Amino acid sequence: MPTIPTKLCEAFEKIRLGKVDEGTRLFDRVDGCEPIKSFALAELAYFRHDWKRGMAFARDFFESDQDWETVRHIITRYKDLHIDLFLVGTCRLGCWKETRVFLREIKKREPTFDKRYNNNDKYQQAIALLSDPENTARRLTETRPHLRTEGEKTFENLERIFSEARRDKKAFITSHYKQLLHKARKQVSSEDHARFYEKYADRLETALDHSEAAKTFIALNEQPKAKSAVHRYMSFWEHKEPYQVAPIVLFADYELWPIMSDQHFTESLLSIPHNREA
Repeated sequence: MPTIPTKLCEAFEKIRLGKVDEGTRLFDRVDGCEPIKSFALAELAYFRHDWKRGMAFARDFFESDQDWETVRHIITRYKDLHIDLFLVGTCRLGCWKETRVFLREIKKREPTFDKRYNNNDKYQQAIALLSDPENTARRLTETRPHLRTEGEKTFENLERIFSEARRDKKAFITSHYKQLLHKARKQVSSEDHARFYEKYADRLETALDHSEAAKTFIALNEQPKAKSAVHRYMSFWEHKEPYQVAPIVLFADYELWPIMSDQHFTESLLSIPHNREA
Protein backbone atom coordinates (compact mmCIF):
# COMPACT_ATOMS: atom_id res chain seq x y z
CA MET A 1 0.00 0.00 0.00
CA PRO A 2 1.41 3.47 -0.86
CA THR A 3 2.73 5.51 2.02
CA ILE A 4 2.92 9.22 2.72
CA PRO A 5 6.36 10.52 1.59
CA THR A 6 8.82 11.35 4.34
CA LYS A 7 9.18 14.93 3.10
CA LEU A 8 5.43 15.46 3.42
CA CYS A 9 5.42 14.01 6.95
CA GLU A 10 8.23 16.47 7.73
CA ALA A 11 6.07 19.31 6.41
CA PHE A 12 3.17 18.28 8.65
CA GLU A 13 5.50 18.09 11.64
CA LYS A 14 6.82 21.60 11.05
CA ILE A 15 3.29 22.95 10.88
CA ARG A 16 2.45 21.31 14.19
CA LEU A 17 5.60 22.87 15.66
CA GLY A 18 4.13 26.28 14.85
CA LYS A 19 6.23 26.79 11.69
CA VAL A 20 3.23 26.98 9.39
CA ASP A 21 4.76 28.89 6.47
CA GLU A 22 7.90 26.77 6.48
CA GLY A 23 5.85 23.59 6.54
CA THR A 24 3.46 24.53 3.75
CA ARG A 25 6.36 25.59 1.53
CA LEU A 26 7.60 22.01 1.70
CA PHE A 27 4.39 20.86 0.02
CA ASP A 28 5.76 22.12 -3.31
CA ARG A 29 8.75 19.79 -2.96
CA VAL A 30 6.52 16.69 -2.84
CA ASP A 31 5.01 15.39 -6.08
CA GLY A 32 1.55 13.90 -5.86
CA CYS A 33 -0.39 13.23 -2.65
CA GLU A 34 -2.66 16.17 -3.47
CA PRO A 35 -5.68 14.78 -1.55
CA ILE A 36 -3.67 14.54 1.67
CA LYS A 37 -2.21 18.02 1.21
CA SER A 38 -5.75 19.33 0.68
CA PHE A 39 -6.93 17.92 4.00
CA ALA A 40 -4.11 19.68 5.86
CA LEU A 41 -4.65 22.95 3.98
CA ALA A 42 -8.35 22.80 4.83
CA GLU A 43 -7.53 22.59 8.53
CA LEU A 44 -5.23 25.61 8.35
CA ALA A 45 -7.86 27.58 6.43
CA TYR A 46 -10.47 26.91 9.09
CA PHE A 47 -8.20 28.24 11.83
CA ARG A 48 -7.83 31.39 9.72
CA HIS A 49 -11.62 31.58 9.34
CA ASP A 50 -11.19 31.27 5.58
CA TRP A 51 -14.27 29.08 5.33
CA LYS A 52 -14.51 29.27 1.55
CA ARG A 53 -10.96 28.00 0.99
CA GLY A 54 -11.28 25.45 3.78
CA MET A 55 -14.38 23.92 2.22
CA ALA A 56 -12.78 24.01 -1.23
CA PHE A 57 -9.72 22.11 -0.01
CA ALA A 58 -11.93 19.57 1.77
CA ARG A 59 -13.93 19.09 -1.43
CA ASP A 60 -10.69 18.39 -3.29
CA PHE A 61 -10.00 15.59 -0.84
CA PHE A 62 -13.47 14.08 -0.85
CA GLU A 63 -13.84 14.25 -4.62
CA SER A 64 -10.41 12.86 -5.47
CA ASP A 65 -10.18 9.33 -6.84
CA GLN A 66 -6.40 9.26 -6.43
CA ASP A 67 -4.38 7.38 -3.87
CA TRP A 68 -7.37 5.94 -2.03
CA GLU A 69 -5.32 2.98 -0.86
CA THR A 70 -3.30 5.44 1.19
CA VAL A 71 -6.01 7.75 2.44
CA ARG A 72 -9.06 5.48 2.69
CA HIS A 73 -8.53 4.90 6.42
CA ILE A 74 -8.38 8.67 6.87
CA ILE A 75 -11.97 8.84 5.63
CA THR A 76 -13.05 6.62 8.48
CA ARG A 77 -11.11 8.19 11.31
CA TYR A 78 -11.37 11.87 10.50
CA LYS A 79 -14.07 12.28 7.89
CA ASP A 80 -16.82 13.02 10.39
CA LEU A 81 -15.00 16.04 11.79
CA HIS A 82 -14.53 17.50 8.34
CA ILE A 83 -18.24 17.04 7.64
CA ASP A 84 -18.95 18.91 10.88
CA LEU A 85 -16.68 21.73 9.68
CA PHE A 86 -18.51 21.73 6.35
CA LEU A 87 -21.66 22.50 8.30
CA VAL A 88 -20.01 25.30 10.26
CA GLY A 89 -18.62 26.77 7.04
CA THR A 90 -22.06 26.54 5.46
CA CYS A 91 -23.51 28.53 8.35
CA ARG A 92 -20.84 31.21 7.91
CA LEU A 93 -21.20 31.44 4.13
CA GLY A 94 -24.91 30.69 3.76
CA CYS A 95 -24.25 28.14 1.00
CA TRP A 96 -26.93 25.68 2.14
CA LYS A 97 -28.03 24.43 -1.26
CA GLU A 98 -24.50 23.94 -2.59
CA THR A 99 -23.41 21.95 0.47
CA ARG A 100 -26.51 19.77 0.37
CA VAL A 101 -25.91 18.91 -3.30
CA PHE A 102 -22.23 18.18 -2.64
CA LEU A 103 -22.85 15.86 0.33
CA ARG A 104 -25.53 13.96 -1.57
CA GLU A 105 -23.11 13.38 -4.43
CA ILE A 106 -20.32 12.24 -2.11
CA LYS A 107 -22.73 9.96 -0.26
CA LYS A 108 -23.51 8.21 -3.55
CA ARG A 109 -19.81 7.47 -4.05
CA GLU A 110 -19.33 5.82 -0.68
CA PRO A 111 -20.45 2.31 -1.75
CA THR A 112 -17.52 2.21 -4.20
CA PHE A 113 -15.19 1.85 -1.19
CA ASP A 114 -14.68 -1.11 1.07
CA LYS A 115 -17.82 -1.59 3.19
CA ARG A 116 -15.70 -1.70 6.33
CA TYR A 117 -14.99 1.99 5.79
CA ASN A 118 -18.50 2.94 4.74
CA ASN A 119 -20.41 5.31 6.99
CA ASN A 120 -23.39 6.85 5.28
CA ASP A 121 -25.09 7.79 8.55
CA LYS A 122 -22.93 10.88 9.04
CA TYR A 123 -23.76 12.13 5.58
CA GLN A 124 -27.46 11.56 6.15
CA GLN A 125 -27.36 13.39 9.48
CA ALA A 126 -25.59 16.35 7.87
CA ILE A 127 -28.02 16.46 4.95
CA ALA A 128 -30.94 16.44 7.38
CA LEU A 129 -29.45 19.39 9.29
CA LEU A 130 -29.01 21.31 6.05
CA SER A 131 -32.74 21.09 5.41
CA ASP A 132 -33.35 23.35 8.42
CA PRO A 133 -30.90 26.26 8.02
CA GLU A 134 -32.28 28.50 10.75
CA ASN A 135 -32.21 25.95 13.55
CA THR A 136 -28.95 24.42 12.35
CA ALA A 137 -27.19 27.80 12.33
CA ARG A 138 -28.52 28.48 15.80
CA ARG A 139 -27.31 25.10 17.07
CA LEU A 140 -23.85 25.33 15.51
CA THR A 141 -22.99 28.94 16.28
CA GLU A 142 -25.19 29.96 19.21
CA THR A 143 -24.85 26.97 21.54
CA ARG A 144 -23.53 27.89 24.98
CA PRO A 145 -22.22 25.60 27.73
CA HIS A 146 -24.63 24.92 30.57
CA LEU A 147 -23.96 26.86 33.77
CA ARG A 148 -24.11 24.42 36.67
CA THR A 149 -25.07 26.35 39.78
CA GLU A 150 -25.12 23.23 41.94
CA GLY A 151 -23.45 19.86 41.83
CA GLU A 152 -23.87 16.32 43.08
CA LYS A 153 -20.25 16.42 44.18
CA THR A 154 -18.23 19.08 45.94
CA PHE A 155 -14.89 20.65 45.15
CA GLU A 156 -13.38 18.43 47.86
CA ASN A 157 -14.80 15.30 46.15
CA LEU A 158 -13.17 16.31 42.89
CA GLU A 159 -9.85 16.98 44.60
CA ARG A 160 -9.92 13.57 46.25
CA ILE A 161 -10.69 11.75 42.98
CA PHE A 162 -7.86 13.60 41.26
CA SER A 163 -5.39 12.94 44.08
CA GLU A 164 -6.18 9.22 44.16
CA ALA A 165 -5.69 8.96 40.42
CA ARG A 166 -2.44 10.89 40.54
CA ARG A 167 -0.97 8.60 43.18
CA ASP A 168 -0.96 5.76 40.67
CA LYS A 169 0.67 7.39 37.64
CA LYS A 170 0.27 4.31 35.46
CA ALA A 171 -3.40 4.02 36.28
CA PHE A 172 -3.96 7.74 35.81
CA ILE A 173 -3.14 7.65 32.13
CA THR A 174 -5.65 4.88 31.40
CA SER A 175 -9.03 5.74 29.92
CA HIS A 176 -10.72 4.57 33.15
CA TYR A 177 -9.30 7.40 35.21
CA LYS A 178 -9.68 9.92 32.42
CA GLN A 179 -13.36 9.06 32.19
CA LEU A 180 -13.74 9.06 35.97
CA LEU A 181 -12.33 12.56 36.29
CA HIS A 182 -14.34 13.75 33.29
CA LYS A 183 -17.55 12.40 34.80
CA ALA A 184 -16.75 13.92 38.19
CA ARG A 185 -16.23 17.36 36.60
CA LYS A 186 -19.74 17.14 35.18
CA GLN A 187 -21.08 16.54 38.68
CA VAL A 188 -19.74 19.66 40.36
CA SER A 189 -20.88 23.25 39.98
CA SER A 190 -19.24 25.39 37.32
CA GLU A 191 -17.63 27.52 40.01
CA ASP A 192 -16.15 24.47 41.73
CA HIS A 193 -14.84 23.13 38.42
CA ALA A 194 -13.24 26.49 37.61
CA ARG A 195 -11.70 26.60 41.08
CA PHE A 196 -10.34 23.07 40.65
CA TYR A 197 -8.91 23.86 37.23
CA GLU A 198 -7.18 27.04 38.33
CA LYS A 199 -5.57 25.18 41.21
CA TYR A 200 -4.40 22.15 39.21
CA ALA A 201 -4.10 23.38 35.59
CA ASP A 202 -0.33 22.80 35.55
CA ARG A 203 -0.85 19.15 36.52
CA LEU A 204 -3.65 18.26 34.09
CA GLU A 205 -2.15 16.24 31.28
CA THR A 206 -4.89 15.58 28.73
CA ALA A 207 -6.26 18.00 26.15
CA LEU A 208 -9.81 17.18 27.27
CA ASP A 209 -9.09 18.57 30.74
CA HIS A 210 -8.36 21.96 29.21
CA SER A 211 -11.18 22.09 26.65
CA GLU A 212 -13.68 21.17 29.36
CA ALA A 213 -12.30 23.96 31.52
CA ALA A 214 -12.65 26.37 28.62
CA LYS A 215 -16.35 25.53 28.38
CA THR A 216 -16.77 26.06 32.10
CA PHE A 217 -15.19 29.51 31.85
CA ILE A 218 -17.44 30.35 28.90
CA ALA A 219 -20.46 29.36 31.00
CA LEU A 220 -19.16 31.69 33.71
CA ASN A 221 -18.69 34.43 31.09
CA GLU A 222 -14.93 34.52 31.64
CA GLN A 223 -13.74 34.45 28.01
CA PRO A 224 -10.07 35.38 28.64
CA LYS A 225 -9.70 32.41 30.99
CA ALA A 226 -11.44 30.19 28.44
CA LYS A 227 -8.92 31.24 25.79
CA SER A 228 -6.06 30.59 28.19
CA ALA A 229 -7.38 27.04 28.75
CA VAL A 230 -7.47 26.42 24.98
CA HIS A 231 -3.89 27.68 24.72
CA ARG A 232 -2.98 24.95 27.19
CA TYR A 233 -5.10 22.47 25.23
CA MET A 234 -2.92 22.96 22.16
CA SER A 235 0.17 21.71 24.00
CA PHE A 236 -1.61 18.47 24.96
CA TRP A 237 -3.50 17.77 21.75
CA GLU A 238 -2.41 14.47 20.21
CA HIS A 239 -2.45 13.90 16.45
CA LYS A 240 -3.37 10.34 15.54
CA GLU A 241 -2.30 10.47 11.89
CA PRO A 242 0.68 12.27 10.28
CA TYR A 243 -1.55 14.39 8.00
CA GLN A 244 -3.39 16.06 10.90
CA VAL A 245 -1.95 19.53 11.43
CA ALA A 246 -4.41 21.25 13.78
CA PRO A 247 -7.23 20.20 16.15
CA ILE A 248 -10.31 21.13 14.13
CA VAL A 249 -12.29 19.31 16.80
CA LEU A 250 -12.22 22.66 18.63
CA PHE A 251 -14.53 24.04 15.94
CA ALA A 252 -16.71 20.95 15.91
CA ASP A 253 -17.31 21.31 19.67
CA TYR A 254 -20.01 23.94 19.28
CA GLU A 255 -19.96 24.96 22.93
CA LEU A 256 -16.53 26.48 22.26
CA TRP A 257 -17.84 28.71 19.48
CA PRO A 258 -17.98 31.85 21.69
CA ILE A 259 -14.17 31.92 21.61
CA MET A 260 -13.48 29.97 18.40
CA SER A 261 -15.47 32.64 16.54
CA ASP A 262 -12.60 35.04 17.27
CA GLN A 263 -10.40 34.85 14.17
CA HIS A 264 -7.42 36.61 15.75
CA PHE A 265 -7.50 34.09 18.59
CA THR A 266 -7.79 30.97 16.43
CA GLU A 267 -5.00 32.12 14.09
CA SER A 268 -2.74 32.63 17.10
CA LEU A 269 -3.26 29.00 18.11
CA LEU A 270 -1.41 27.77 15.03
CA SER A 271 1.85 29.24 16.34
CA ILE A 272 1.69 27.13 19.51
CA PRO A 273 3.68 23.86 19.16
CA HIS A 274 1.16 21.00 19.22
CA ASN A 275 3.13 18.00 18.06
CA ARG A 276 2.24 15.23 20.52
CA GLU A 277 1.69 11.90 18.83
CA ALA A 278 -1.05 9.64 20.21
